[in-house]
Amino acid sequence: MKKLYLSALGALALATPASAALVSVSGPLSSAGAAAAIIAAPADVGNDGAGALGMLGFDERQGVTLGAALAVDGGFIASGSVVDSHMIFLNRPDKANIAITHGTTASPVEWTFSGAILGVMSDNGGTLEDASNGILGALSTSYPGAFTNRGFESANPDFYTILSANTLGVGMLVSQPGDWIRVVTATPVPLPAAGWMLFAGLGALGFLSRRRAA
Repeated sequence: MKKLYLSALGALALATPASAALVSVSGPLSSAGAAAAIIAAPADVGNDGAGALGMLGFDERQGVTLGAALAVDGGFIASGSVVDSHMIFLNRPDKANIAITHGTTASPVEWTFSGAILGVMSDNGGTLEDASNGILGALSTSYPGAFTNRGFESANPDFYTILSANTLGVGMLVSQPGDWIRVVTATPVPLPAAGWMLFAGLGALGFLSRRRAA
């Protein structure tokens, strides 16, 4: 019985690494008729790299413990926070100076994550995102760097709004260059990888207790 009890505790201790992945995207088609999509991290997400006629999103580094406060729009995420990173962008597949709109305030593109949203980096020049590429960017991805109008422009209908703890509504208008924003989410608390073993162990304990009582 003691061995079964220890096995149950061992099962509880086992845990899988957690991450706050992009889990779904929904909303209207872009003005070019394309749906938003979740993709694998591309090799090149720069202005001459990955492109599409609708918004794209991908997961970047996961489970990062911040060694210093991280600057995001309107504030900071505290040092010591464990975070996951994600990028959402809209970048034409060519250099044609034809505007594409995807999402409006009345009908945004809705991106849902498995972890709570802690902050967004959307400044016009992309300086916040560029400064954090070294700790949050996908290891195999080349990024556009900082330059004018590669984030959100106040004169255009570029916006985001936090619709719930883990859902972000986004709208973008691009021609050249595209728009890139980074979303930082909290890494979820790890869940037991073998929780079924715990329940099995506890069930066995109950069975033995009943036998002993009999």
